[in-house]
Amino acid sequence: MAVYMRVLGAFLCAAGIVASVLCYQAMTEDEDYYNALRAIEKYPGNVLYTTELKMAEPRHMLLAAGAASAAPVGLVLGSICLGIGSLLAAGRSRQG
Repeated sequence: MAVYMRVLGAFLCAAGIVASVLCYQAMTEDEDYYNALRAIEKYPGNVLYTTELKMAEPRHMLLAAGAASAAPVGLVLGSICLGIGSLLAAGRSRQG
């Protein structure tokens, strides 16, 4: 069980960092959002461009939230699993 927790902890740490990088990359390459933003800057009162921006905003904001939160959450959960794995290994060495 200790080995399983350590492997899970390492996987969660790596997955959190990878997910954060991928979300950041997708956020910077979000052409729909940036095109709508440029259009609304050019024609600020246009209802069509405002609607297009409001349609593209939620995905962009979710990508920003994923980029900001995936790495810390992965590192915290991975660290917890690594700590539990270390405690299980220490308890096993004392018993046997």
